[in-house]
Amino acid sequence: MIKMRDGRHLRCVHNNPQGGHLPDYAPHPAIVLKMEDGTGLLLPIIVLEMPSVLLMAAVRNVQIARPTLYQVVKEMIDKMGYEVKLVRVTKRVHEAYFAQLYLTKVGDKTDCVSFDLRPSDAINIAVRCKVPIQVNKYLAYSDGMRVIESGKLSAQSPASDGLLFTELDRPSGQPCIETKEFNLVRNMLIAAVEERYRDAAQWRDKLSQLRAKRNFT
Repeated sequence: MIKMRDGRHLRCVHNNPQGGHLPDYAPHPAIVLKMEDGTGLLLPIIVLEMPSVLLMAAVRNVQIARPTLYQVVKEMIDKMGYEVKLVRVTKRVHEAYFAQLYLTKVGDKTDCVSFDLRPSDAINIAVRCKVPIQVNKYLAYSDGMRVIESGKLSAQSPASDGLLFTELDRPSGQPCIETKEFNLVRNMLIAAVEERYRDAAQWRDKLSQLRAKRNFT
């Protein structure tokens, strides 16, 4: 089950069951790439929370007080006389995906260079530079997922703007401590990015209390 930030939940099956087991992604954040080749396959890539938050900020054109690493990289590429052509998710080694960033010289398309990057970094740069994101077709086939059911979450927070996860699926429907921890981490990082350091400290303290209680019990 994949919970999308717009409030949808997608029940998926592995496109190639013989290719390996279906990883348990919850409650970790992921960037979900949708193939536009007619297959509709999804490729979830587990990422750290910060790249996920910064990607959402870029998608929503949210201005961040200080330059992010991705903005700095984009400006460096511009100043060196290059432009980003595309990024490509190329392979998976064990549980880690790899990506490449392709640059071309402005005015000379034959002058090309590429760099290995984490997919989360490459995708963040691609969104900011408005260039295509490609996926190795064999990787998409072997690791991709097919959606078999799509719908809205049964219970959403009234104050949610579509960015928050409400709860994870549990047969009992009871609150999930992993979801609480995930939301606290997310709120703390968002506050830090927006330079609301007092709020970030409060979320950090709540997170510490939750983890201490969980370890104690």
